[in-house]
Amino acid sequence: MIKNQINTTNMIFLIRNKRSFFMLFVLTVLLSSCVSKRNSYFLRDFKADIDASKVQQADKDYVVKTNDNLYVSVKTINAEVNAMFSQNEGGGYGSGNMYNSQAGQHIYGYQVDNQGEIILPVIGAVHVAGRTLKETKEQIQLRADEYLKDADIQVRLLNFKVSVLGEVRSPGVYYNYNNTLTVLEAIGMAQGTTDYAKIKDVLVVRQGEDAVQPFLLDLTEKNILASEAFYLQSNDVVFVRPQKLKNVRLNASYYTIGASTLTTIMLIVNFLWG
Repeated sequence: MIKNQINTTNMIFLIRNKRSFFMLFVLTVLLSSCVSKRNSYFLRDFKADIDASKVQQADKDYVVKTNDNLYVSVKTINAEVNAMFSQNEGGGYGSGNMYNSQAGQHIYGYQVDNQGEIILPVIGAVHVAGRTLKETKEQIQLRADEYLKDADIQVRLLNFKVSVLGEVRSPGVYYNYNNTLTVLEAIGMAQGTTDYAKIKDVLVVRQGEDAVQPFLLDLTEKNILASEAFYLQSNDVVFVRPQKLKNVRLNASYYTIGASTLTTIMLIVNFLWG
């Protein structure tokens, strides 16, 4: 009789301990799968009275390089001359919007050769490497004025692209057709970050003239506005790193089911042979 009471007491004790262990395990998994909201907000310490002198200024004067691909539009009062330059508007060498695709931009843009020049109809070779886009436009304008009357020149960079990888919803290569592009805009192009993104630790890799330059950005802090990497350059790579507990969060449901199954088996074994 006493022995049975002892066995019953031990069993109740074991059951309670195992239940406590199970609840503790589940609680640990759930807590580890949670993300601090404090670390998931962009520029959480940003204030309207931020010192403008500490904000990195956009480099709007992109310097043209060898192998760059340029869009050049030349408009005059002469329709035949216009047709030679306006391939993207129909007529001339092609029809339809030739610049709608990346392939079209590559084929119909003007690529800077190894001598730093582009070859334009009527105008001929124009040296553009080492010049800003504004200076390139002015140089083409000077050359155009030698041959054409009242020519209007427009120049754009076609190959400003960045790669956005890691914990974003749509990783890939994105093209920019504006003068500037920030790291936040690039992430926006990639449809934003995933729930597992570690935005306090974003890597920007930039190919310099002599070596690769890495930049680490904490996107939760306003200090990124002063970083050289806040405004991206062509061919930059943005990598949003995952949180360390990503695998735990992804497998949390499996851990819970496994722990529940194991606890049930242990209870049955103790009940039958306890």
